[in-house]
Amino acid sequence: MISPRSSTLPTRLVALRRGLLVALLAALYLVLWQGPGTLIGKMFFVVHLGLFMLWQPFVHAERHLSVKSLLGVVGVVATASLFLTGWLLSVWIMMLAGIVGGKVLLFDARASRLFFLLALGFLVMALLLMAAPMALPMVNLPELFVRLAYIGLPLILIAMALLPQGPEQDSAREAVDFISSLFVFLLLAVLMLGSLAAMLMFGSAYVEGLLQTLLLLGTTLLLLGWAWNPHAGFSGLGNMFSRYMMSIGLPVEEWLQALADLASRVEDPQRFLEDACDDMARRLPWVIGGEWAADGSDGRFGVTDGLRWEFSHDGMTLALYTQHPLSPTLVWHFNLLARLLAEFYADKRRTLALKQLSYMQAIHETGARLTHDVKNLLQSLNALCSAGIEPGAESSREYQALLRRQLPAISARLAGTLAKLNAPQGISAARWMPAVEWWQELCQRMAALDWVDFKAQTPIAGELPEEVFSGVVENLIRNAIEKRLREPALQMRIELIRNDAGFELIARDDGSAMTEDIVARLFVGPVPSESGYGIGLFHTARYAQAVGYRLELVENRAGRVCFRLARAT
Repeated sequence: MISPRSSTLPTRLVALRRGLLVALLAALYLVLWQGPGTLIGKMFFVVHLGLFMLWQPFVHAERHLSVKSLLGVVGVVATASLFLTGWLLSVWIMMLAGIVGGKVLLFDARASRLFFLLALGFLVMALLLMAAPMALPMVNLPELFVRLAYIGLPLILIAMALLPQGPEQDSAREAVDFISSLFVFLLLAVLMLGSLAAMLMFGSAYVEGLLQTLLLLGTTLLLLGWAWNPHAGFSGLGNMFSRYMMSIGLPVEEWLQALADLASRVEDPQRFLEDACDDMARRLPWVIGGEWAADGSDGRFGVTDGLRWEFSHDGMTLALYTQHPLSPTLVWHFNLLARLLAEFYADKRRTLALKQLSYMQAIHETGARLTHDVKNLLQSLNALCSAGIEPGAESSREYQALLRRQLPAISARLAGTLAKLNAPQGISAARWMPAVEWWQELCQRMAALDWVDFKAQTPIAGELPEEVFSGVVENLIRNAIEKRLREPALQMRIELIRNDAGFELIARDDGSAMTEDIVARLFVGPVPSESGYGIGLFHTARYAQAVGYRLELVENRAGRVCFRLARAT
């Protein structure tokens, strides 16, 4: 049971962190003053370690130590105190400077940042002016620097204690930038060992070797800083490092390239997903196998044993197996890879659906056109039947000639209709034929309609899209036949004109005008019709547009309703 007083201890430690840091630095100064080999120095070092345990920014302050952990801490402190030397103390100061240096950049307040900068300066000065001479017996530090160390370090502690309290973290665990901490530790290690190397190689004094090492280290850092971001048309080491950290090396980049190549080769979504997952197990060293599930299908790849990591995106679930636990960065990367794979898979599904819709649309377009072809064939057969029921038609030479002309044409058109049903085509496919042949066939086929006047400019030279012109003429004549049932005196004229752009077809009648409602929906969609679906002109207009022609209503008034089919401009 924790008492109320003890429960407030972590909160008090958090509030006293700055005072604890000043106290542990003061204890470290006393250790350096008395020397690590003296009994008083060892006692102050134990105090210093105790203050560090209270100040440390790694473990929650409210966490309790078990008996086993407490015995381990006591053993480490006792061993460090008994075998405390100048080298061990120097390494400890470098580690402490790394921890403090890793906290400097985490504070925005000027007072807090200055506080930790003074603490870092205290540790660097203590290392170079007091700990290093203790670790290196050959170091003969001038008296001026010795006085600077013994007087300057307490002044730094006093300045830290007098600094105003700035806004800091109130949590029980502070943050430490481990990369910055490691960088500071390595810099101090290079500085100290470089000074020793300069003394041994060049016979320099300690201060001279320290200055030489500082000059070389500063020049190296300057060159590294320029290479990191050169600003001279080169990407620099910073960009390369960022690319490496974001891609976790070349395996991910290679897999992404292979994924893009696979997407361009394989069209089937399920096969694409299977091949991509197999390639992932081969190229990524962290993945030993996995499972996938999408659209009711599932599969496995590699070895499905070990630690399992599952990612779900857009209806696709990808489970990856690894031998070792993944870091948060790798988990984020694998989640990104799974999302990319799901996007490619969804794109394959959409592409397949669009192809099926395009095929169904081609079937619909073909069926709609063939429906009108069958209706036009039925119209021609009805005309023959009407002529056949006339008195004396069986022995009439004109009727026999009409049959000889119309029956082969009807048979050929019916054969063409059946061929289109076997292989649906898009509306962009059109058969071109000589205009003179098409016009003669049209006049012969519609010869029974004596109220339709056919006129063409001669000579007729060139080719035209047969299905487009036939569809337009037959739909307009059929609409005129329905209109003539209401207006028996209606007359119609079909005219074929040749101009520089191509052929132009004009169809006009002298019947009543169409209503505004029908005109507004004409060529846009189905229109109201009592004898059909009202989509004839809509499909013929679309078919004409696909081959570069345009069907339009140029006049709509009583006594003059005129349509024109001509090249689109």
